[in-house]
Amino acid sequence: MQVRADYRLLAVLAISIVLCLSTAACLFGGYGYLQLRPLPTPTLSFVDSVRATATVQALEAARRPTATSTPSPTATNTPSPTLEPTATSTPEPTEPPAATATPVRQSQPAATRTPVPAPTNTPRPVRPTSLVRGPYLQWVRPQAIIVAWDTAQEVDSVVEYGPTEAYGSTASDYTWDTRHGVTLTGLTPYTVYHYRVRTSGQVLSNDSTFKTAAGPGQTSFTFAVLADTGAGIDPATDHMGRYRRSADSGHNAAVVMITSMNPDFYLHAGGLTARGPSMEAWDAFFTFEGGLMSKTTMFPSLGRYEENHYNYFHLFYLPNNERWYSFDYGNAHFICLEIDGYTDISSGSEQYRWLENDLANTDKTWKFVFFHYPPFSYGPEGSKPEARVTHALFAQNKVDIVFSGLDRNYQRFLVDGVTYIVTGGGGAALGDLSGGAEFPPIYMEKAKHVMRITVAGNTLNGVALRSDPLGSEMDPFTLTAN
Repeated sequence: MQVRADYRLLAVLAISIVLCLSTAACLFGGYGYLQLRPLPTPTLSFVDSVRATATVQALEAARRPTATSTPSPTATNTPSPTLEPTATSTPEPTEPPAATATPVRQSQPAATRTPVPAPTNTPRPVRPTSLVRGPYLQWVRPQAIIVAWDTAQEVDSVVEYGPTEAYGSTASDYTWDTRHGVTLTGLTPYTVYHYRVRTSGQVLSNDSTFKTAAGPGQTSFTFAVLADTGAGIDPATDHMGRYRRSADSGHNAAVVMITSMNPDFYLHAGGLTARGPSMEAWDAFFTFEGGLMSKTTMFPSLGRYEENHYNYFHLFYLPNNERWYSFDYGNAHFICLEIDGYTDISSGSEQYRWLENDLANTDKTWKFVFFHYPPFSYGPEGSKPEARVTHALFAQNKVDIVFSGLDRNYQRFLVDGVTYIVTGGGGAALGDLSGGAEFPPIYMEKAKHVMRITVAGNTLNGVALRSDPLGSEMDPFTLTAN
């Protein structure tokens, strides 16, 4: 019993010693300090020694979490889960803008590479239609020409053309319209081509031909001139249809004579219809001249009875502003003016200044001018002062021939080296020759007629061909270039 009491005493003593050591460690810096100040260890039994050791280990284990020492470097260098968002937000936000910018850059070139007119070049479904007018030729040049026509329905425009009836080339406009005007380009000068017009799915015309204009090096060609065809006289103002029948017969004869002479082109010096604002009158004009115009290009000028109306500009495709214009053909220069009582031609006017500039800038061998009002005439209308204003310019610039109409007969004058011809015999009722011009004509005759002019180098041969007897000649003459 005494031995067990001693063991208990020793155990209590050991525990007391351990507690004292723990307290000292806390007060003087821990276990390391105790190593510097060792205390005597009491002698214990095996069992009490094991119990004491276990007690010490338990106390040490309990002491470690409460240590106040600085966390180890390993803990600070190891990224905690809360730092991961920072790591993902470094270079990654700059990548999405780059990704979104790429599609934008790709879409912009795509838009510019696709031509805007491309959708209009896709033919629409076939729509049956028919010709209302044409085809007929406009503004011929050495390497280009315009083919015009009208249709009953809005359809696209196609011209097939080539050196034979096999064609081989096409020019197209896939815009739907009833009015059609297609320019053929890249042609060979003074060459005959075959052509026909169609839509994407329907042939509209038979085969026809045209001849391109002579180039600047060519010195030989032929052209025709007429005026005052007067188509489409209003039946309400016609006595028993007499004037209309007369105009129609004279117009038909003029077309027959021009067709038979087969000129390279022809000029019309105004008075195409009797009623410019009436499309019915224009229909009558094309009834007579449509066949001729499908093979030979006509260059028209505005006359009194066109009344400066929109219909004229709707039907014709002409150079410049279409009122006054010029063009070259071979070794000749042609000028069309609007002297018809509707537009100013006085000195200093827009048209007069244009004429001055145009004459000053041509060096062609031959110079021809055509318009409606006559500067000199022995007919009922007589000489027109507004047309006479241009005479000084014509004489100064050595114009060779000036063609006009209005008075419905034939007259030829020579004034200051300029030849003036009134050629108003294209079909409308004739007018008497009553005098009135200051200069007597070289020749004059009351006759329906057309003119034929042949250029051969520096020489020109002209003649008027009567409608009755058909094709008979009057006033043949020869000129040398000014």
